[in-house]
Amino acid sequence: MKQLTPVTTPPAYIDIFEEIRDNKKGAAKAALFGAQAAIRSRFTDYEARFTADTLQGMPPSTLAGIKTELRSCYGRNKSMEALKQAIKDAQPKGRLQWCPYCGATTPGSYDHYLPAEEFPEFAAHALNLVPSCTRCNSTKDDDWLHAGARQYLHFYRDAIPVVPFLTVVITSNAAAQAVGATFAVQQAGMSAASWALLEAHFRKLKLMELYDSYSNDLINTVLRSARSHINAGGPSAADFLANEAQENADLYGDYGWRAVLLREMSVHPHLDQWIAWL
Repeated sequence: MKQLTPVTTPPAYIDIFEEIRDNKKGAAKAALFGAQAAIRSRFTDYEARFTADTLQGMPPSTLAGIKTELRSCYGRNKSMEALKQAIKDAQPKGRLQWCPYCGATTPGSYDHYLPAEEFPEFAAHALNLVPSCTRCNSTKDDDWLHAGARQYLHFYRDAIPVVPFLTVVITSNAAAQAVGATFAVQQAGMSAASWALLEAHFRKLKLMELYDSYSNDLINTVLRSARSHINAGGPSAADFLANEAQENADLYGDYGWRAVLLREMSVHPHLDQWIAWL
């Protein structure tokens, strides 16, 4: 789990939007041109609040009358596709192999961080389009705010705490020759505000349950890879897993669930026994 790199400007975000707008036709295009000043003002407000970390205070949309036209800007057109590609190109190679929200599945969609239903003017704002998997996108949906506080990490805005907030306990059953894992999150010294946001993000997306269920397949896969490493003359399964953990950490963060699991497996006293069970 690592922060994403936002598309940089120039061109300004409003210029990107207006290029998308210019692909529209007829009445929709006319309506968007007619509201140009209001849309520009809303973009300025979004970007100021993004920088100041006050997005939770974004006033309600003033453009509900052209909601359909605004939301249609997110549809298929060459400028929108170019923006999506620019978002991908801004990330380090491999960063988007996994969904930023969960780190477990492929990001095949874009989440509107401020929901397009409530804030249609940001349906095609570059900072409001966060790559995500369909599971996280549909789970988050319009539920981004509760009691005036954001409920989900904004991966262009929020730095991921560099503290051991994600932990795992690995258990094994010798009779069944099976290995399992149970994940948990903890405050780990981060500020109350940072913890409240991160805890809500993990809880609302049910990430502990997701990681617990996905860990069985990952454990089996990496143990088989470690066995192949040893059979090919590798000196140490523990070192092999430690290197795999570090590669995951470099790309997805020190406390991405794969890095945490691999790191714990690499130092577990029963590692060689687990490999022998295969």
